[in-house]
Amino acid sequence: MELTRGANAPVDAPSVSLVLEWGSDREIDPQALLLTDTGKIRSNDDFVFFNAPRHPSGTVELEDAAPGRATVRLALDAIESDITRVVIAGSVEPGSFQDVAGLTLTIWDADGILLKYQLQRSEAVTAMVLGEFYRRRGEWKFRAVGQGWDSGLRGLAEEFGVEVDDEPAAAAPAPPPSSPPIQPPAPSSPSYPAPDSSRIAGWYSTAGDGSRVRWWNGSAWTQDYRPAVPGDDPNRCARCGQPKRVPRFGVAPPCRACESEVNSLLESWRAHAWQVLLSDGPRGPRWDELWERLRFHMISDVTGREALRPLAVAYLERVVAFAFADGEVEHDELDEFERAIVELQMAVDLGAARAHIDQLRRRMLRGRSLTQVKVGDLPRVERPDLHLEADELLYLDVNATQIRYLAGGPKFVSGRLIGSSRKLRFVGNGAGTELAWARMVSIRNEYDTVVIEATTARGGGTYRVPDSEYVAAVLEGALRVAKRLVLAPGTRDTRAIAQDVKSRVWQRDGGRCVQCSDDQYLEFDHIIPWSRGGATSVDNLQILCRSCNLQKGARI
Repeated sequence: MELTRGANAPVDAPSVSLVLEWGSDREIDPQALLLTDTGKIRSNDDFVFFNAPRHPSGTVELEDAAPGRATVRLALDAIESDITRVVIAGSVEPGSFQDVAGLTLTIWDADGILLKYQLQRSEAVTAMVLGEFYRRRGEWKFRAVGQGWDSGLRGLAEEFGVEVDDEPAAAAPAPPPSSPPIQPPAPSSPSYPAPDSSRIAGWYSTAGDGSRVRWWNGSAWTQDYRPAVPGDDPNRCARCGQPKRVPRFGVAPPCRACESEVNSLLESWRAHAWQVLLSDGPRGPRWDELWERLRFHMISDVTGREALRPLAVAYLERVVAFAFADGEVEHDELDEFERAIVELQMAVDLGAARAHIDQLRRRMLRGRSLTQVKVGDLPRVERPDLHLEADELLYLDVNATQIRYLAGGPKFVSGRLIGSSRKLRFVGNGAGTELAWARMVSIRNEYDTVVIEATTARGGGTYRVPDSEYVAAVLEGALRVAKRLVLAPGTRDTRAIAQDVKSRVWQRDGGRCVQCSDDQYLEFDHIIPWSRGGATSVDNLQILCRSCNLQKGARI
């Protein structure tokens, strides 16, 4: 959709990338300002620009700088609630926007282009608001603007409440946590700032010597020093000081001199990150220490996020597999899954895995709905032509094929399976059976069938039905209601798998299907089926993908 100046349109995406492109040799520095309903920023941390390319919350970030192109990434669904507008601006020096040709703004989501805005007839201004994201009744929208100041970046900043230092040697607003400042270090008689619990861990220095910087661990100065590298020299690597061609702003990849060392450090960091995810999840002190470790080695958070993306998806797969291990998804397990997504999105761009994560979410939601049915939240079916007793409630009425295993081979009888508050009925061609809930022992789903075990041979058996998971859940719920069973989580039966057993099996099988090595749609499987006496133990459990599990069958 193409916008004209002043037009607006909804932005129906949790994360977007705003790409600014132009055709002249002028350089444009983009900025983002996070505003409250006062029209001002809360502090200088809400001003994202080339010296501070990432907001402390991680929701707004400048990336991918290149000649004629710049990108702003926004995690709209994670932006703090008191932020009502995100203004996207730009500044040019020398010259003005009148000298910039083909200035175009494009908004992308994971599926492609959402909006496009081509600025026409730019005035002779040196700073301009290009557009803005704003909330309207809980939803995000984007407005095309194109208005500016001839006073440059200073005029734009002051308009939105940025505190500008008037001293000649003043630095730009302090960088956010992912990019701690490396300024001229302390003089020979160090005068480091007093301990400040609000200062994040990083390399810092004070005016003076200019030869080295010192590490602040978040609560005290350590004895770790390293040579200071001028951060304002675009021709040298900001990490080691070696000559290197880097973008004017944003985070550059490691230079050739750093590449081997950074790759080695990242390999170890990824292994540590996975262990933290397995033990604590994407939260807590150990998680924060991961990112401090990157900063200590002067590796950008952007590089860390790229390295973490496949681990984040694998972790979500693990959360889902663990939730389904005992066949039931509790409310807290669903909450943990959603919480993990939100927390991981704060550290990793999951846009490329959006379709897969949506599939995992649908699976979790279905698992939760089936669990609710199993514990008694039963559906009601209307069937006027079916004769029921006065107080009898109908829960299920589906097409079914009864499978009877005889000496001469299986016999198949087509009919309907009907479950009510009084009994279970199978109505077949020319015959039928009835079974009271009191005579029923157990109900389980096996692949595309429902297996019913009873104290009498007549009425039990195996039935092939559409959506056997749902049918088994309804019948199990009806059985529990009829027998007035109240089963507390963790004490249902011996099929429940302890958390430490899940972890040991997952670790042993490497989080992959033991048959085809797939790492998606994984399930815990009893090698000797639980229904046939198999133990719920490490030795009798394995990881299978859904496809291999369905092919396995009960061939024991």
